[in-house]
Amino acid sequence: MATRKARKVKYSTTPNAPATKLRKFINSFRPENFKEYWLSEAGAKRIAKIVGFGVLMILLVFLYFAKDLPSPSKINAKINAQTTKLWDRTHTKILYEVLGDKNRSIISFDQMPTNIKEATIAVEDRNFYKHGAFSFLGILRAAVVDVTLGSRAQGGSTITQQYVKNALLSPERSFTRKIKELILSTEIEAFYSKNDILKLYLNEIPYGGTAYGVEAACRTYFGYHAKTNEELCAPNLTLDEAATLAAMARAPTYYSPYGQHIDELTGRKQLVLDLMVDQHYITKQQADEAKKIDTVAKMPKTPQYFANVTAPHFVLYVQEQLEAKYGTKAVTEGGLDVTTTLDLNRQKQIEDSVAKGIPNVKALGGSNVAMVTADPKTGQVTGMVGSYKFQDEKFGAFNVAIANRQPGSSFKPLVYATAFAQNFGPGTTLYDVPTDFGGGYKPQNFGGISFGVLSMRQALGNSLNIPAVKTLYLAGIDKALDQAHRMGITTLQQPAGNYGLSLTLGSGEVKLVDMVNAYQSFANGGVHYSQVYWLKVQDAKGSVLEEYKTPKTQNRVLDPQIAWMISDILSDNPNRARVFGNLLAIPGHTVAVKTGTTEHYNDAWTVGYTPSLVAGVWAGNNDNAPMSSAAAAISAPIWKDFMIKALAGSADEPFAKPTGLKQVTLDANTGKLATDQTKNKRTDWFPSWYKPPAASDGGKTAKVDKVSGKLATSCTPDSATDTVTSSEIHAEIPPSDPAYYRWEPPVQALAASLGQQGGALPTESDDVHHCDDVHPQVNLSASSLGGGNFHLSAVVTSGTFTANKLEFKLDDQIISTLAINGSTTYDFDTSVDSNGTHYFKATVTDAGLYQAEDSQTVTVTDAGSGGSFQGTTPTNGQFYPSHPTNVTFVWTTYTGATTYTVFIKRSGSGGFTPEAPTSSTSLTKTILLAGTYSWYVQSSSGPQTTTKTFSVGP
Repeated sequence: MATRKARKVKYSTTPNAPATKLRKFINSFRPENFKEYWLSEAGAKRIAKIVGFGVLMILLVFLYFAKDLPSPSKINAKINAQTTKLWDRTHTKILYEVLGDKNRSIISFDQMPTNIKEATIAVEDRNFYKHGAFSFLGILRAAVVDVTLGSRAQGGSTITQQYVKNALLSPERSFTRKIKELILSTEIEAFYSKNDILKLYLNEIPYGGTAYGVEAACRTYFGYHAKTNEELCAPNLTLDEAATLAAMARAPTYYSPYGQHIDELTGRKQLVLDLMVDQHYITKQQADEAKKIDTVAKMPKTPQYFANVTAPHFVLYVQEQLEAKYGTKAVTEGGLDVTTTLDLNRQKQIEDSVAKGIPNVKALGGSNVAMVTADPKTGQVTGMVGSYKFQDEKFGAFNVAIANRQPGSSFKPLVYATAFAQNFGPGTTLYDVPTDFGGGYKPQNFGGISFGVLSMRQALGNSLNIPAVKTLYLAGIDKALDQAHRMGITTLQQPAGNYGLSLTLGSGEVKLVDMVNAYQSFANGGVHYSQVYWLKVQDAKGSVLEEYKTPKTQNRVLDPQIAWMISDILSDNPNRARVFGNLLAIPGHTVAVKTGTTEHYNDAWTVGYTPSLVAGVWAGNNDNAPMSSAAAAISAPIWKDFMIKALAGSADEPFAKPTGLKQVTLDANTGKLATDQTKNKRTDWFPSWYKPPAASDGGKTAKVDKVSGKLATSCTPDSATDTVTSSEIHAEIPPSDPAYYRWEPPVQALAASLGQQGGALPTESDDVHHCDDVHPQVNLSASSLGGGNFHLSAVVTSGTFTANKLEFKLDDQIISTLAINGSTTYDFDTSVDSNGTHYFKATVTDAGLYQAEDSQTVTVTDAGSGGSFQGTTPTNGQFYPSHPTNVTFVWTTYTGATTYTVFIKRSGSGGFTPEAPTSSTSLTKTILLAGTYSWYVQSSSGPQTTTKTFSVGP
């Protein structure tokens, strides 16, 4: 079949063509017609009409908007800036006027240093002298930079546009204002030279506070360049100073040297210098030298324009957030009227408590305090102190409340809340015993004391570290991070794999404002509100831009049962008495509270709440220097003083108990359901979804080798044998990782073999010990030093296993326990307090739990006679029930000695530490930490007393 040839239709330009004008216009864009028509005379006429119409429309738009614009030839006719006011929550007290009186000194272009001109052009408008009023390439480049770097390294507006926005237009954000900006920019470029525009710009732009223009900025931040009022400051700006001012100009509040973003300011200063090198204004060597200078350190420590501001840390933070939302010009000159959430009474209570507590903080090695309060029912922040004294020369206006700091144990409630969402509850059994979590990570409780079998309620209430680490392992790091983020923690944004189990002890950095926000979820029954800092924002005309309203839908981040269980634990004062005593209780009020201390006493936190109030305190040093005590002695007194004032006159407000909670009775040792035969029972609250492990048979017994975890044999030494019942076995180890926990005996022996058996007894026999094993040996000698003092020497020889522990006893009382490492001689000095016959014994234990001992009998006739130099108090084995405590060390005189030095060592903390020499025979020292201590005294003549030991309780 013959194909039909397509017929080409020639586009007709004849006026009498049948197609309509619209159809002709549409057809003109078809590929086969486009070139023929638009290059024809008719097409050219149509193009001219379109262009003419476009120009006419642009002209009409220009004339419409230009009629009400200020004349660029009369700069002084610009719109006057209006003060933005920040009020307290009742709108009766002005906290801060953002603008106040402008501080501006007009200087000529020649008086402006070259470095500030070049630095400003480099970072704001590199082609300023090449393009016109606006730059399409600049806008495109800024967009690319923003996407690539994720920050506003360069703006899309030209310097001319920025001047127009700052000097001639109101701060409104709208399409019509952008048109006005372009019109005025074009007119400015027509009226003024580029140098004149740059001069106008540098005399106009804000640099923070009341400093407008480069001369005022120089006097505000680098006033030492102008020794008199008549002398100009700006011409003397150094390169690093000019780069810093140019860096600040983009966002003066954000990049303020008195705010939270000093590192960002320094980074932007480096960027300015790099851009100046790229654009050939300076050499790389000049830039490197300027980068080395700490420019912020040269500035005044605190801004004088904040001398009379109420709650300065709060209002600065509010201003920063307002500028991020509405723009800098709208806040600094737009005449906004802002009703903040600040409660003046609450703020006064905070400031009073901080002022009262700072001497104690300083006495314990700290130097600063921050505090935040909020209403958990709304999320509104009602008070803030970012540093204990805003005008303090050392800290300036640094706001620690919004800085990243490690929270210590105050993070633990978030972890336990994560676990409670799974099959755990306050009554779940945990073993608080020394544990190796792998990789050498062996956390210790405060004071180095472990409490054995206990519940999650006891572990959290007493802030015990080892159970908290186990709880995070059981709950899951990823789930704990997710829970923290949903409760308001904005940091900790790395993948879960980047955090270790120490996260539960507060190793990740958070903000105090975020921790207060997270605790609001506990106080509010699991409902979370984002933090709120203002109630209403109005523009200069009184129109409401936004107004706080309670969200219509609740953001529930915790089941109410979980929130209540956490609050119940943190308000259970009798439960936490073993560590905290009555320290955290508020008489007559139900208050939940948690302290947090970082590992080396760098940070001390206390965060507590009622259903209507949350308060958080941080104390420490801005430079992260360690202190000498824990949060219970540093931040807790400030928090308690505040809460007593804040709750005075109000009725007790218990936490409302939700439905679904149930009480379950468990075997305290195993964590399984209790039976009639269970001797040690525990009853506590659990969530409705909790399913307790079934009870074990509880009756079967076996002799188990503590080393292998298997059944003992005739070759297993008695010292390595333990008799257990199946009811004592608690399979806490996850089935996928049976050897994860390495517990102390007797649980250590059962961990690996029983972790997957759900409480069953072992069936395999001990294969570690053999009947031909060589036992260790020890030979003890005792030498009298007179006055009841003796020098003991133990010669230890290892057998099949390495000797690893040596005990010295006096009359069957342990006087020293040493961790040893194999065969050698070990010495120990001690004293006997009474005359008569006594005996010393040395017992050596090896890794196979084989033991050997030797003893020496001695006769004492001169005990306490002063026949030799000796310490008398504290005596060997003396116990002080709590810490901190004052211990008075007493010793006898030594002939010829003029001074004495007391040496003290806490077990596990390294060597002996000398105190300051004294001419007295006694010394009183405050012991801050629980533990076992050794001490002796050395005379200035050389001899020293024998070592004695004492202990301090929790």
